[in-house]
Amino acid sequence: MVLNKLHDYGTTISMAFYSLGFTQSSADPNLYLCSDSILILLYVDDISMSYPEAATKAVIEVKAKLSEKYKIMNLGPTCQFLGIKIHHDDTEISLGQKDNISTILRRFGMENTHGALTPMDPNVKLHLSQDWGDKELE
Repeated sequence: MVLNKLHDYGTTISMAFYSLGFTQSSADPNLYLCSDSILILLYVDDISMSYPEAATKAVIEVKAKLSEKYKIMNLGPTCQFLGIKIHHDDTEISLGQKDNISTILRRFGMENTHGALTPMDPNVKLHLSQDWGDKELE
């Protein structure tokens, strides 16, 4: 979704989100969270929304309220963000930077280089780390 400036929206956009029940994340001031599990991420004049299917009705209401104050366009699912390609299908989301890496390699005259395998056993199963607190790892 793209916001076009109808009003000055520095702190105004934050106030609009607060009035819709969103709170600002302490981890990222451009991330707003709602109790309906709706996440809104601001980037310059773009808004990226993420939400579970159960929150679709609430998202429609949020978009309607925002369109009362801002001229908005729905650009559909995110396909690229900060140079990362995002591919959606019915069961998964995959991320890739092939185009971004190719551009960097061309810029430095390295487009004919050969990649190396990642020095890691591909059969190793990774697990979420545990919170060890102040305990030192041996």
